[in-house]
Amino acid sequence: MGALSDLGLTTSDGPIMVVAAPDSVLAEAGAMKPRPSFASTLVTAKPTARLVWWPERRHLEAQTLGRLRWLLEISGGGAWLVVDESEEESPSEDELRAILEAVGLRAGASVALGRGEVAVPVVAEGD
Repeated sequence: MGALSDLGLTTSDGPIMVVAAPDSVLAEAGAMKPRPSFASTLVTAKPTARLVWWPERRHLEAQTLGRLRWLLEISGGGAWLVVDESEEESPSEDELRAILEAVGLRAGASVALGRGEVAVPVVAEGD
């Protein structure tokens, strides 16, 4: 199983936006009918009710997280931010949660994925 299926996501339930995903997820998503939308960065992502993003530490700054908040507010949906502490560029779950709280995004209970990654569900405060 892959990250999307571990999260219970299928495109039969509606559109999915996949952002900065590893190759294994791109292969998994490519097999879905219809296929999810892809973006290389959050800056080029479009509002979609279900967004899955693999952030790097360097992306966890006010402007990019403001874009995430806007995407969530416009779509009325939620996001899963996937971290992998074995990856040097990936933030830890604790780092991610602290930064999200500081910019008005609310993180839910994390979900362990099959490859050692952790997905943190996120919504805009007030949702």
